Amino acid sequence: MFRIYKRALGDVEPFEYLPGAEGLALGSAVKVASGQLAKCAATDKPAYIIAGVKRADGNYPVIRVLNTTIFEAEASGAVEADKLATTLQMNAEADGLTTTAGGAFTVTWADGGTVVRGYFEPAAASV
Repeated sequence: MFRIYKRALGDVEPFEYLPGAEGLALGSAVKVASGQLAKCAATDKPAYIIAGVKRADGNYPVIRVLNTTIFEAEASGAVEADKLATTLQMNAEADGLTTTAGGAFTVTWADGGTVVRGYFEPAAASV
């Protein structure tokens, strides 16, 4: 699960409510595909993070991905401190990270364990 660790700005972005596919998990990274939210693939740049369960109107509460928001997430294996400023790919569920380089998540903190902090470069176009 991608959790907000801190924001570089004092302002907090409001929730947005957007339609999405069934079964998107809390804390997962999503993109917009065919006019609705869809789970990101390993190297996709997410537009949003799911912030709650799907509502009766078919919309999910989401937070917009900004490069000023630092997220904390679990990686599939140990991430050494020398990985700072490198990028990692997301796991198959888009709710955590792998140790594979070349993704959209830039590491800003790692200590050799599986908890990693960093930010996403936001998707170029979002709703």
